[in-house]
Amino acid sequence: MIPEYLQREIWKDHEQFLVRPLVLADGSPLAILDVGRENEHRGGPDFLGARIAIEGVAISGDVELHTTANGWQEHKHHTDARYSNVVLHVVLSGEDVAAGPPVPTLVLASNLALDRTSIWEALFRRVYDRSPELPCFPHNLLVPMRYKRKVLDSFGEARLDELVDRVAVPDTEIVTEAAMLERVYQLTMDALGYSQNRVPFRELSSLVPLKRLRFVRESFPENKRLAFEALFFGVAGLLDKTSNTFDAEANEYLIDLQSRWHTLQVSIDFPETLAENDWAFFRIRPANSPRRRLALAALLAEKYFSRPDWNFRDDFFASGPNLEIGESPFWERRSSFATPPLAEAQSLLGEERHSAIWLNVVLPARIAQVRAQDGLHGQNGRSGQSMRSISSIQSIPEKELRKTWGESRTRASAEYLDVIRQELLEGEGVVNVRSEQGALLLKRNFCDKARCSECPVGSRLTEKGWKPPGKAI
Repeated sequence: MIPEYLQREIWKDHEQFLVRPLVLADGSPLAILDVGRENEHRGGPDFLGARIAIEGVAISGDVELHTTANGWQEHKHHTDARYSNVVLHVVLSGEDVAAGPPVPTLVLASNLALDRTSIWEALFRRVYDRSPELPCFPHNLLVPMRYKRKVLDSFGEARLDELVDRVAVPDTEIVTEAAMLERVYQLTMDALGYSQNRVPFRELSSLVPLKRLRFVRESFPENKRLAFEALFFGVAGLLDKTSNTFDAEANEYLIDLQSRWHTLQVSIDFPETLAENDWAFFRIRPANSPRRRLALAALLAEKYFSRPDWNFRDDFFASGPNLEIGESPFWERRSSFATPPLAEAQSLLGEERHSAIWLNVVLPARIAQVRAQDGLHGQNGRSGQSMRSISSIQSIPEKELRKTWGESRTRASAEYLDVIRQELLEGEGVVNVRSEQGALLLKRNFCDKARCSECPVGSRLTEKGWKPPGKAI
């Protein structure tokens, strides 16, 4: 199925993609004299002011495109006056042509000059101006869409098991509550680092474990947020010195943080701290700067991690995209100590990052906990059963959690999703987390490593005679 945005390209470059002479659905000959002006605004026909000739008679007007003829009725064009000047309806499929408007209809499928694989390859290069990334494109067009969707869903479930396994402490058979809490904290910190600063954030969570956060909470009960900001900025090596290049607000704030950091150093022995050169700053959006992420870590430490009763079963990241984590007045309007304040405050926790932590850390941790509880209280009654030994058993609570995870709408905007949409799903999108995470596993573990023969899609193509490219070295 060629989506409408690619059908536009066929219409615009009809001399390459369509046969001559063209034949309408009723058998009449058609000539395209002028494709018209593409309507890039919302509302109205796809092409305005086109000129066509039917049986040698020239006609001027608008052109509307749909994948099927009944799109005219479904989109309610028959009640919209903006479509009253349409003189040609262009559809991909010839089914139910009568469901379209009372104007001539051109069925693209009956007038294509190239075979399906060649036309997709030509359209891809025309639209994206690059070589395909998936080794099997455009050959995977031979694989039914239903099967490809099934593969993504299956890989999505496998990806969820990967996320669940991350919560388990490496090389440990017994998964304790304390170890699981520490692991969720570490994974949340890892997520705050995005791709560029994951390593220093992971190191930071090791240098400032939960017991240290609880100590700070108990020792500095007044203005805990600033105490945690001083802790994280100091251990991260990003607590700048005052400077005459900073404004008064920044210098006053720094003096306060430095005073608290010195007090913390007297109370706590820090055998190691990070340095500024451990952090990546190049090509990072100001809203995602390491210092803003540290301020967010301080807020999360105050609200969750340092509390003696904190767990990830109840309120942790469960309040939706408008999760209230407290306020950080300085960092909601800054990306560094040197930058001037923004006109308006920006939340330290964006909707996409909140969603990523909820789906990649919290829900998998809850599944891991259910598995651990099943291992402790299962039929054999033995404590300390390996979480991996029960991973194939899904209790009702686990099934419900997996369903919640898989059916959540994805908020990811990663480049790999565009590649999967363009080169595997024939222009269709990925809407839920199960498919999104399946796409990630597919591209990362198979496509990028040229493991085509081990991929279900690639295996199906090899059965049809396709030979995958040489394995990457």
